[in-house]
Order: sequence, then structure tokens, then C-alpha cells
Amino acid sequence: MATLDILFFMVAVIFIADADDPCKFDSRCICVNTKTNFLKATCARKNLTTIPCIPKNIESISFTNNEIENVRKDAFQYNSILLYLDLSTNKINLMNSEAFVGLQKLETLIISNNNISFTVFTSKTVFKPLVSLQYLDIKHNPIHQVAFILSLSNLQTLKMDYAEGETYFGPEYNTLRNLTSLDLSGYSGHCKMKILTPRTFENLPNVEHLDLSKCQINLILNGTFKTLSNLTYLDLSDNRCMGLRAFVNMTYDLFSTSIKILRINKIRQTFAVNTEILKCHLQHLRNTTITELYMDSNRLQLLEPGALNMLPKTLKKISAGDNQFTYGRYILHLSVLSNVQELNVSYMGISHDYLDKDEDCDIVSLDNSLCDKDFRHNINDINKNDYFQTPSDDVPIPLNVPYKLRMFHYRRCDMRYKLPAIYLLNNSLEYIDASFNALYDWQGPFHNLHNLKYLDLSNNFCSNVSKTFFNGAPNLTSLFVGNNLLGFVLPNDHTGDTFSSLRMLQTLDLAYNRISNLPISLFKSQKYLRTLNLSGNMLENVNFEIKHMANLYFVNLSDNRISILDVSFTNQINHLTKNLPNLTIDMSGNPITCTCDSIAFIEWLSTTNVHLNMHQQECYSIKMYLNNSKAGYDMLRKKCSSYMTTVVAVVSWMVIFVMILSAGLLYRYRWKIRYLYYIVKSKHQGYIKPLQVDNDFMYDVFISYADEDDTFVHSKFLKRVEEDGNISCCVHKRDFIPGNDIASNITSAIHNSRKTVVIMSQNFLSSDWCLFEFNMAKMESIYSRSSENIIFIVFIEQLPSKDLSLNILEIVQSKSYIEYPNDEYGDVVFWEKVKDTLSM
Repeated sequence: MATLDILFFMVAVIFIADADDPCKFDSRCICVNTKTNFLKATCARKNLTTIPCIPKNIESISFTNNEIENVRKDAFQYNSILLYLDLSTNKINLMNSEAFVGLQKLETLIISNNNISFTVFTSKTVFKPLVSLQYLDIKHNPIHQVAFILSLSNLQTLKMDYAEGETYFGPEYNTLRNLTSLDLSGYSGHCKMKILTPRTFENLPNVEHLDLSKCQINLILNGTFKTLSNLTYLDLSDNRCMGLRAFVNMTYDLFSTSIKILRINKIRQTFAVNTEILKCHLQHLRNTTITELYMDSNRLQLLEPGALNMLPKTLKKISAGDNQFTYGRYILHLSVLSNVQELNVSYMGISHDYLDKDEDCDIVSLDNSLCDKDFRHNINDINKNDYFQTPSDDVPIPLNVPYKLRMFHYRRCDMRYKLPAIYLLNNSLEYIDASFNALYDWQGPFHNLHNLKYLDLSNNFCSNVSKTFFNGAPNLTSLFVGNNLLGFVLPNDHTGDTFSSLRMLQTLDLAYNRISNLPISLFKSQKYLRTLNLSGNMLENVNFEIKHMANLYFVNLSDNRISILDVSFTNQINHLTKNLPNLTIDMSGNPITCTCDSIAFIEWLSTTNVHLNMHQQECYSIKMYLNNSKAGYDMLRKKCSSYMTTVVAVVSWMVIFVMILSAGLLYRYRWKIRYLYYIVKSKHQGYIKPLQVDNDFMYDVFISYADEDDTFVHSKFLKRVEEDGNISCCVHKRDFIPGNDIASNITSAIHNSRKTVVIMSQNFLSSDWCLFEFNMAKMESIYSRSSENIIFIVFIEQLPSKDLSLNILEIVQSKSYIEYPNDEYGDVVFWEKVKDTLSM
């Protein structure tokens, strides 16, 4: 228990130490404890007009962006431990001669962007107490005299303006023996030094870092940097009047320095004509130890063959972006840059603001370098290049790049090309950025990129990528191909060949590619994938396999057209979360539906362990945010439970109704169905032959009778009708086919007889088979004889009408019947009428 109390106390102390609290000396300021148990105070942007009394325990304080107009006497007399003081961007005009008394340990002083009177800087006493000062920023102040410099012998970094008319740093700067960094840049202050001469920096021999950017330099004479033997960093960027001729003079003395980083960005006018780099422009660099060279925005187009040989062997980084390079023979000599590790040629062809006016150039160059000669007769030779003309698209183009080159930037160059097969000779490339171009067709492959880890081909309007394009980069870990048109090709890769060689891939960006669907096996080889970005596409369903991605961390499915995730996909996610508790899926910006059909998906959202990004995600079907999926699911479940009850009831009644209706229809047409069944069956078995003519029947009459009336049929009816009347009759005991079922025999006999005679009696009405024969004869009459009446009823006994069915009464009413008489005279007439009727 005591241990827990101690831990709680330590956490509380740390929390209090790190808290931001109002300062006691002025509640408008914020104070924070430092690691040395002193205070760091921030009083920026508090509309202070005077400097408050600062307590002794303040180690650092900032008064920037206030309304302070002067620094009074002894303002810091109790601040002997103060190390950092920022008074920039105020309205300070005056400083008392004893303003900085007490600041003997101050190391950093920033008083830029004020209006300090020149009398302050001419005084030798104001800055005298600052014996430990190492960093001083006095930019944007009207400085003309620098007597204050004499007392700052420990100063290491000086940031100041350079007034027009001054040509060099005078002997008073000799006292700054520890000064190593001098910032005169016009970007952060005011600098106008038209000409640099050998005297300009002769009193600053120890300077290592020199920033002369945007200083309106027109001319640099030989010997300017000769005395700066410790110089390692030189920035001459945005001096647009220098041009390449001044560059030659500038580099003339660099061999005597320790130069490592040289920045000469934009030393030509923004809209100057394109130019060529010649060997003589670079000849003085050969003997330097430069490691980084920046030549951006100089309208460079070509290099003379051999110019690259003038660059020092120590060079590791070259930045030549925002130029206008075209293909030339110099490309064949890139391999001479044997130690270059990073090359940047991005932003070629980029448009510039037409308001970016040319810099006024007052001094005409007196350059006497060897580059005065006319070199334009060599332009055709420089530009001549047939290196990339190959006899066949199947033959890879060999390309020689610097062996140690690891990073290549080719971003936003507006290059519209089809990428053919290219074989990169021995190389160490690890990073390629070719985004924001128009590389519309990726055929490839790019062979021998075994070291490549990072590839960015996004924003290239590409609509086709071959299945072998990535085969040459098996160790790629990050692939960015977003904002293309790969939705036209990836849905057809059902075997997953496009990315099959990228087995080490960890990051894959396919955002904004107009992808409507993805094959199941597209990512079959990406078992190490950590981040998959499919945002901004047109996916409506997600069912590709991810269950093998054991390291998956983030899947971005935002801004698609997904209304519901397929069960197969959610099952894969559930499987992954067992071993990946931090798995995150971004589903924001999708038209998620909250209906009874999607309730299983909404339930999954409320129960899954995966981290879902559903920020302000609203269901499209009901007004409900999915941030709290559990509440949404409960609401939907209640709604759907009553809905399901209604649906079950309605469906049940519909089933009952359909069953009743079906039963009624079956009963209503039972005889028709049975008739058609037996007719089709008999025809299939060959018992019924198609009629050749209308009267082509096998029998004239089929006799339907009950077995109890057998005597009348055989002793009287057949004798009088068949023997005397020559009318062929079909009788079931005599003419039915043995072995065939009786129903088929009956149907065949009726169909093969011209008429059917019904021997009506009480026995007939009591026989199911007799009624079956009657109804089959009726169906034959309706459906095979065009409603012709083929039934003839012979009543052999008196029957009450109540015993007759409606179908029999219908025949009786049509007069298609005859009664057997009991007298001898009627018997003769009866048989004559029967024979006449059956002969018709």
C-alpha cells in the first residue's frame, strides 16, 4: 500500500511540474517548470506595454508580439540566471544604457522587428553586460553603426541586416573570434549588397555558416571567400542578378574553404531563357569537398557532355528541381556521380506566378571567366540522343545510374510517357517519387530494383498496369499509386498477379482510383501488409481476402459506396482481431444503411473488437449516428422485431391463401389435369397415334358401363349395334391392352373412339371407374374435339334427377340421351335410333 502511495505522489508531482499555470509576477503570462527546477515564462501576444518585474527563478522568457516601447534601467537586474530573452516584434525604440544589467549569463537575445534607435547600437555600454551572449538576432532594425559588437566576444551566431552602401565588415568585427554563423538573408530581414569583394569578409575568418540569400547580389569578384577557410555552409539563393557567370567567380575560391553545403537556388531571373551547364561553369567545384549542392529554379535545360565530371567526388546530394531539363547525352554519364545518394529533379515545367517580377540588376558583370566564349554551336551535339530508341518494346532499355544513389525525386514534372521495360544496371535505389506526372501506361517491368523500398506513382492518370510491372522490385515495402485510373484494370486481375511479386509490402495506397470492385485474390501475396488505403473509390461491396495479413494495422475504406460489409469480410476481420487488437478500419463517408436487411451488420458494428472510425457517420435510411453502434442496434432491433411479426403474419396468411387457392384450382380442374396427364402418358407410350384425318378413329364407339350391367351390353347392345349395325365398339373386358394400367386404357380408348356411349344405371352412378370414364369423355369433348359433344347416354332404368350429377344433367338437357323401352315395338325403334346416332 505504501508503494502505491509513493507512485501516486510521483505521478502527481510530474503532472504539476508539467502543468501550464499563470505566472505570479503577471497573470497574463504562462509559466512552466523546467528540468532544472526553474521557470520558463511565455508572455507573447498579451498586449504588454512595459516589461514587468521578473522574479529571480526565471530561466527563459518571451515578450514577442507585444506593444513594448522601451527597456528601462535595471529591467533585468535580478535575473542573473536568465538564459533566453525574446523581445522581437515590439515597438522598442529606446534602451537605457543599463537596460541589460544583471544578464551576465544570458546566452540568447532576440530583438528583431523593432525600431531601435541607432544610438543604442552606437553605444558601447548597452550590450556590455552580455558577456555570455552566444546568439543575437537584431534583424529589421535601423542599424548603421556596430560599436555594440566590441563587447560581444563570445558571440557565435549573428543575424542582422546589411544596409545598402556598405561594402565590407570593418575591423571592429575582429573581436568576434567565436562567430561561426552569420545570417544576412533578405528573407528574414533586409539585405542589399550589390557586390562582393575580397575585403567583404576578411575580418570574419572563422565563419562556418554564411547565409547571403536574397541579398540582391549582382557581382562576386574572385577572392571573395578565400579567407573563409572554415566555411562549410554557403547560401546564395535568390540573387537573380548573379547568373552563371557570377557563379563561376563565386566557386573560384571555394577550394580554399571547407565547404560542404552550397545553395545556389534561383540565381537567374524567373522568366529567363533556358540555358546549358557547361564544363567551365563547374570546373572550380572539382577540387572542393562539397557534399550537398542545391541548384533549383535556374532555368537549366542541358548539360555539356563531361560537365558532370567537374563535380566533386564527395558529392552525396544534388537538388536541381524546378528546371527545364530535356533528354540529352548527359544522361548516359550519370554514373560518374559515383557517391551521390540523393538526386532531385522534381517540378520541371511548373508554372510560375507572372507577378514574380525580375530583380533589378544595377551592375554589369565584369566576369573574365572562360565561359565568355560562344558555346552555342555545341547545342546540337549536346541535345543529340538516340539512346532510348529501341528496335522492340520487348527489349528492356538499359539505364546506368549512380551506384550509390538511394533516393530519386521526379515529382510533378508533367511528363507524359508510357513506361516501357527498363533494366537498371548495378544500383542501390531505395526511394523513387515519380508522382504528379502523366505516366499513363505502366508496362515495364523495371528490372533489378532489388533494393527499392519506397515507390510513389500517385497522380499519374494511369489506366493500365501490366501484371509484370512490379516484378523487378520484390523488396518493396511502401507503394503509393493513389489518384490514378486503376479501376479500369484491377477488377480484371482475378489471379492476383499484379501485386504477386510484392511479398514484403507493408503500405499500399490505392485511394481515388475509381475502383468499383476488387477480386478476392488480388492481395493474396501481401501477408506483411500493415496499411491498406482504398478511400475515395466506388466500392459497393468488399469481399477480397485479408485473413492472411497477420500484421494488418489500418484499412481505409472511407468515402466509398459501401452500404454494408459482406459477412465473409466481417468474419475475416473477426479472425484477425484475435491477434491484432489494434486493428483500425475507417468506414466514414459511406452510405451505411440501417434497415432490417442490414441488422446483422449493424449488430457486428456494435459488438466487434476492431477500432472503427465512424466519425459523424450517419445511417442513410434513418436519422441515427453510428458513433454509438450499440444504441443504434438496439433501436433498429426494436423496430425490426415488430416489423418481423407483421411480416411473419402477412407471409403466413399469404401462404394459407395460396394453398387454399391452389387447392381450389386443383379441385376445379382436377379432371382436366388427370386427362392431360394420361393423354401425354399414352402418347409417350405409343398407345395413342396421331389422327391422319378427322374421321380416322380406331373405334366408332367406346362403351362405358358398370360390371353389373354386363348382360345388357354383351347380349343386347353389342349384338344389335356392332353385329347388326356394323359399328365397331370398344369394350373394356375385350379391347383393353393387358398389362397397361386401367386409367391409361380408359383414356386411350376414349381418345381413339369417335363417340362414347354411357350405359346409365344406378350401378353406373355407384361406380368410381364409371364416373372416371364419363369425366374423361367430357374432357375429351372439350379439349380434343373443340367442344363437340361425343357423349351419348343410354338410360336402361328410371333414375331420379336428384341422383344425377350436374355434368350428367347438362348432357341430358342437350338431348344427347335415349331411354331403353320395355315394349316390343319401342325396342325396334330404340335400336334404329341408336344405330343412326352412332353412325353419324
